[in-house]
Amino acid sequence: MENKKLEIPKKPFADFKWKWASVQCTEGINDPVVLLGILFRMAKLEGKYKYSSEQFGNELIGLSHDLQGTGVNVDLERRVGERNIIRNSGQYWKALNLIPAEKTGGIITLTDFGRKVANHEISQTEFSAQSIINFKLPNPSIQTEKECTEWEKAGIELHPLKLILSIVRALGNGTPTSSDAYITVEELIRIVIPLSGTPNRKVESYVEYIIAYRNGELDLKDWVDCIPAANDERFAREYLLFLSYYGYLKKQDEVGTRMQEHYSYNFEIDAEIQEILSTQTTVSNEVVSDTERKLVKGQYRPNQARFRREVLAAYGRCVITNVEMPEVLEAAHIVPFKYHGEDTIANGFPMRMDIHYLFDAGHLRISVDGDVFLSDKARWSYGASIPPRIFIPDQINREFLKWRWDNYNGV
Repeated sequence: MENKKLEIPKKPFADFKWKWASVQCTEGINDPVVLLGILFRMAKLEGKYKYSSEQFGNELIGLSHDLQGTGVNVDLERRVGERNIIRNSGQYWKALNLIPAEKTGGIITLTDFGRKVANHEISQTEFSAQSIINFKLPNPSIQTEKECTEWEKAGIELHPLKLILSIVRALGNGTPTSSDAYITVEELIRIVIPLSGTPNRKVESYVEYIIAYRNGELDLKDWVDCIPAANDERFAREYLLFLSYYGYLKKQDEVGTRMQEHYSYNFEIDAEIQEILSTQTTVSNEVVSDTERKLVKGQYRPNQARFRREVLAAYGRCVITNVEMPEVLEAAHIVPFKYHGEDTIANGFPMRMDIHYLFDAGHLRISVDGDVFLSDKARWSYGASIPPRIFIPDQINREFLKWRWDNYNGV
């Protein structure tokens, strides 16, 4: 190996590293059903109870029970009372602008943005897009005043989620057929983060170093260590997990160690990602809608054909519109397959194609009593044609409906 023409980066200051949106590891919290599930429960108790209260503890225990069997591994039952989850990882919600940065005396309080997310006025896709746009380092919500000052003195300001997406796309030259449009945890930690200590470094520079490393032309043994503390590796990995949970990167099957995990660029929403990367403040409704539509369409559902046949045979018509034409009917999972939702008629609604999209994107919600709720966006176009209440067939498992209502906000 040889470090040909590529200089070894230097730390701009001794403790230079990327912190994720918490001082505690939050791999489990990153999953939308956990992050948003906790946020929804905060909204129910906002202004009335403390994070340390029995009421909030009971809500977290309920969420923990809801997550059993879904493949989501996070222990919420022990993160209640004085050792509650917000005390240990409240910076996460603060950094993502879901709860206020200022102290509230321990009283459950949401920001306007957090309240809109909790009340389904802001979709999951819009939330993730805004997080990509606005999350930056240095960040006073997760870093001390001293740390922020060191970043500022060094002239470094990063939007790490934007940077990662730009690098991964550039590694594949923006070509959907490329097999190089991926990044590993090791490449992020050992190459990207050390290089980011140089202000205003171009994306092309990161790509050059990563390609050299993949080609065996770059020896990293003398490079600076930006993950010296016990959990620093996990913090860095959470940037990749966040992007994969919300569909921007695709996490490949487990191979080898955690450091070897591959996260590939999702070219199915490339145009939308490029719009997000070029946006400075607020993502447009058009970009959010296009991203949602493509993510819904791209959801992988094994046994979908059999599931559709059985659901349509059991119910025969769209549960919302009563349309009977099989040509325009699909089967919608209540508990999504992603969270181990079963392919049975107890977990399926027959829905017209566009209604199915609204349901999967979180713009249409159905309560256990059959009440139908639309997002503001959907109400403008569908309000007059969607009944406020529907009949829930006896075959439907209402526990599945409750699970979705309490924990899921669409793609």
